[in-house]
Amino acid sequence: MNILHLLSWFPTPDDPTLGNFCVRMIDALPEACHSVILSVCDGKNMTKAFEVKEIEGTHHTHVQIYIRPPKVNAIRKLKMLRMYQYGLNYIKKHYFNPDLIHLHVTYPLGQVALLWKKLFGYKYVLTEHWTIYQPQNKNVLVGGLKKKIVKIANNAELIMPVSLDLQHCMEGHGVKNRFRVIYNLVNTEMFCLGEAKTEQKKLILHISTLRDEAKNFSGILRTIERLRQQRDDFELHVIHDYEAPEFKTFVKEHHLEDCVIFHGKKTSAEVAEAYQKADFFVLFSNFENLPCVIVEAFASGVPVLSTAVGGIAEILSPERGILIQQGDENALLQGMNTLLDHSQDYDREAIRDYAIKTFAAQNIGQQIFEEYEKVVTA
Repeated sequence: MNILHLLSWFPTPDDPTLGNFCVRMIDALPEACHSVILSVCDGKNMTKAFEVKEIEGTHHTHVQIYIRPPKVNAIRKLKMLRMYQYGLNYIKKHYFNPDLIHLHVTYPLGQVALLWKKLFGYKYVLTEHWTIYQPQNKNVLVGGLKKKIVKIANNAELIMPVSLDLQHCMEGHGVKNRFRVIYNLVNTEMFCLGEAKTEQKKLILHISTLRDEAKNFSGILRTIERLRQQRDDFELHVIHDYEAPEFKTFVKEHHLEDCVIFHGKKTSAEVAEAYQKADFFVLFSNFENLPCVIVEAFASGVPVLSTAVGGIAEILSPERGILIQQGDENALLQGMNTLLDHSQDYDREAIRDYAIKTFAAQNIGQQIFEEYEKVVTA
């Protein structure tokens, strides 16, 4: 089966981690599925109008078209659309005529998928990760944008949201379609149980973009300051995609350098090693869908302390950690104390077994492929 993937979020040289979970989902598909990703983005210092590069992934090829950025935004949108059309013809010539389009995140590339459906009859399915449907964005998803997004979603043959909560949020905005919830996945070979811990101090792990409106990392730091006044047997290790000088300033000004360690970006292997060393993982987000970091923690046998936002409550049960309410720093403090004292009481093998059954890459890939078959043969 030949699948052309359109990613509204995709890795670029300037942002290599953007949408990497979409790429991991593509690479989890069975070998019987031939996948090509098509993307168009601005190039740097280009003399040509455009340039095509073919990048080989684990189980896919990424056809990435770089364009010389136009000065006028309206012209840029038209050029991007034309280059996606060029990319489709390029793939038909050099690879295959797609059996199906797989759209990852509704907007903006859903406009391309919808246009191709109308012009050429290509069916498309949609995997949705976006938090724009959630209640905190009710003032964002309005007007013309809402009409576009709902139209794109309703014209898909199938919607595969990464949580049941996200499905309900989409339905609340008027999306009426066939749904199948398919969770985010994890490489259970890379993310696995570590050896017995030998560190004297307990290690708390946090991994995120550190974008505070979503991740509320400032709330974690305020709570760590309070926790530090009660005990000194822990360290918070932070792996983050983007620099956040304001947080490093807070740590310095509040004399937390001995217990808050920033690591910046890490490779997947380094992230997996960090989970193996952790006593528990903490997430204090204001909103989420189904965070890959929690799935990775489970695969590593690590209990989780998290806010009950998005689809997290669907997977985080008492035997795998602690759920607290959004923004409740007192509950966060209590949860940290509890896990510092009792993280060793959790059955780490049972946590990992749940992750293997629920999120293993080959299982998720097979679920998606089954839906492809239903759509293509319908």
